Amino acid sequence: MRGAVLIGLAVIVGIVGLQILDDNNTGVSDVTGLTSVTGITGSTGSTGSTSPTRSTVPGSSATTTTLKIRPTSQVRVKVYNASGIQGNAQKITNMLKANGYATQAPANNPTTRPTSVVQCRAGFENDARLLALFQIAHGATVEAFPANPPAGSGDADCLVILGTNS
Repeated sequence: MRGAVLIGLAVIVGIVGLQILDDNNTGVSDVTGLTSVTGITGSTGSTGSTSPTRSTVPGSSATTTTLKIRPTSQVRVKVYNASGIQGNAQKITNMLKANGYATQAPANNPTTRPTSVVQCRAGFENDARLLALFQIAHGATVEAFPANPPAGSGDADCLVILGTNS
């Protein structure tokens, strides 16, 4: 199952990479108009949890899965700096805002952590994957939204906690 998810994500990374290399000279990876992500999974797996659209790939036992995601303007994101690098959360918040996300004021996390993580509320799992893979990168992983979120997270749909690897 994990291998299938990785294959699907590799396909997505390839598509986005081609978009970045497009000769539009903006140098910005814009995901504001993206409404779904399509990847290839194994014949028994699915990369999505919100009613993915599935179809069989001709000549293969693999299937194509389309994951529904929200427009970036409908995803409220709060960035926490757990990297120890001053200004890191503001930099990422500015980048997310430029890509259309509804950002909240960044904050410092009380402790540092080695890796970056994206934590989204139930129903935002696919948006978390998109944030971790294309926006935060640097090995960011996806975790469930914490039962006791950090102070100031308020009505955020997704939390981005930047680790020392960011």
